[in-house]
Amino acid sequence: MNFDDLVGKKFQEQELYELLVFDIEENFEAFFGKAMHLYFERVAGKKIRITSIVNFKDADEMDLKSRSIVEKIEWFNIYENCGHIDLMLVRFDRTGQISIVRKNNTHHQDWVLGWADETLSNPPTEDQIRQAFRELSGFLEHHTKIEKLRSKKAV
Repeated sequence: MNFDDLVGKKFQEQELYELLVFDIEENFEAFFGKAMHLYFERVAGKKIRITSIVNFKDADEMDLKSRSIVEKIEWFNIYENCGHIDLMLVRFDRTGQISIVRKNNTHHQDWVLGWADETLSNPPTEDQIRQAFRELSGFLEHHTKIEKLRSKKAV
């Protein structure tokens, strides 16, 4: 895909995301060594318009830029990451999607952008901290519901 041809074009957000995933899957090796952002803005009709494409020398340079623009601009992120290609959609509120494309499979999930060394502008609430601790401990919410259904009778 010639990414420069995308500048100025309008897409549905998901439509462009799926197009990028398809292109990465079909041309997997061509994405090795790439680190790039595709910046976009929202336009009428719930569409987005690609405003510019930026290529970086490596993932570290791209990460520095990502940290400086998060919550200020929206973008797609494409880069090689340890033998696979990551495609990320980053919205103003840091939510988005990530697809990890490997030679023989692709994993998709929703996610929220953040860095471990980042100072949070909105620190988590006590309930969010408790929930995160339970999840990290392997005690997930669905286990809590199951426990509540069990009999409380003494044996």
